[in-house]
Amino acid sequence: MIVRWLAIASSFACAASRPPADPTSAALPTQGSDRTGDGIVRQDFAVRAEDGLRIFVRRVTHPAHATDRAPMLLVNGGRPGVLASWDVDRPGPSTAELLARAGHTVYLMDARGFGHSAFPATMADGQARGPTAVRSYEVVRDIAATVDEIRRRHPERSQLVALGWATGSQWLGHYASLYPERISHLIYYQGAYGGPAGGWPFQSVAAPADPSALDRGRFDAYRCSTADAVVRRLAEETTNRTFLDRYAELALEGDARATDRDPPCFRFPSGPLADTLLMVNGRPLFDAAFIRSHVLILRSENDFWSRPSDAQTLKAHLRNAASARIQTLSDASHYVHLLPDSRRRPFIDAVLRFTKDTALAPEAEAESSRLESAVRARP
Repeated sequence: MIVRWLAIASSFACAASRPPADPTSAALPTQGSDRTGDGIVRQDFAVRAEDGLRIFVRRVTHPAHATDRAPMLLVNGGRPGVLASWDVDRPGPSTAELLARAGHTVYLMDARGFGHSAFPATMADGQARGPTAVRSYEVVRDIAATVDEIRRRHPERSQLVALGWATGSQWLGHYASLYPERISHLIYYQGAYGGPAGGWPFQSVAAPADPSALDRGRFDAYRCSTADAVVRRLAEETTNRTFLDRYAELALEGDARATDRDPPCFRFPSGPLADTLLMVNGRPLFDAAFIRSHVLILRSENDFWSRPSDAQTLKAHLRNAASARIQTLSDASHYVHLLPDSRRRPFIDAVLRFTKDTALAPEAEAESSRLESAVRARP
């Protein structure tokens, strides 16, 4: 197995590319596009967060349906970047592609310290024993910059749809509580939130003297994951080698120094783990009462990250949301949104039913196309 992943790592070491390291504008020109045989178009660009970090964004569209539904922001989970989280495009269409085919213009964002986004100073070599890297308030800055750029590109839309994976949902919930007017529909997928302390499967990562604090004696500011480690749980659910290889490839390619290590591994920050420990031990990071959007709390029956009490507590706190409901995906796992087979379909169906009412009327859709073309034509 290790030999296979080493071969994958060497195959992309020269080909993997990152957005420019030091962009001088808030939004960079498109770095390029890739049109697949079925009409899907991918375009990569970058934005700058408020504190100057470069944030990677990918736009995935199906031009025939690009204005049917509201633009959708997808955010990565707590270990691999956003491409491995949502855009594993082999052997079949990725989840991002399926959402684009349904009419969403999909934007995928890497939080700082993940994937192709810039790594903060707390993740530099020699800083492993420094402050825990990448906390929720920092990722809110990344989301804010990305949402601003999405809204600029879609002047007919003042709000968008947002969907994160686990910690990605936690970050989006934090953002939506601070910028409630910018999200119309929030899918809070596999995310922790709060409620009675205890019962979190990863509670053993806490410090002996404080159940809400990460044990820094065992966990550095950031960690490094090999391909074997990142696919271990996923490989228990699928034996599709093409899919697993592509997932591992996307996970490793974001860290430009991954192949300098032996074995190759990619860095990811410990902040999401530390923040989640706070949330599941009675110290919430945000108050969901400030969220005004429609909210779908979506979790798998067999999820190992979120607890049923997280979903129930979140729903109770969403007292000012436009609507809020919990949906449990029966006999599904933490990775159900990724699986390259029919088990993914209930997840896709749940998301698209929830966002169906974001579709524009025909006359509004025509105006949307005109406005978006005008934005693209600007120098």
